[in-house]
Amino acid sequence: MGTFRVDATVANLAEPSLRVTVALLVDTGATWTTLPDDIAAHIGAAPLGTRRVRLADGRVEEWPAAAIYIILDGHEGPTFCLIGPRGGPSLLGAVTLEELGLAVDPAARRLVPATGYLMSLAV
Repeated sequence: MGTFRVDATVANLAEPSLRVTVALLVDTGATWTTLPDDIAAHIGAAPLGTRRVRLADGRVEEWPAAAIYIILDGHEGPTFCLIGPRGGPSLLGAVTLEELGLAVDPAARRLVPATGYLMSLAV
């Protein structure tokens, strides 16, 4: 699968007027969406804690995590994002895709609506 980018608007949960449109690299191998710290600071996304992440080179680090609001292809809602180093990549991770009900069409390099599962063994 080739990589592709999508434009999304990310905003502060408490103050939605603090927002910016960013190009996110769609990365289904990334658990969480990631924004560089300068973009997170621009929208006033304050860290709520940290998340452990394994980087591509195998190192394990703890990165700050914040709650943000995201608008993407007509889908919107709150999501967690990691705050990465200044100048680092802006990534759209798997958790946000699932939260927004989206999946990746790798052949067409686009996002498509996903069907969620809600099943119970109890009758």
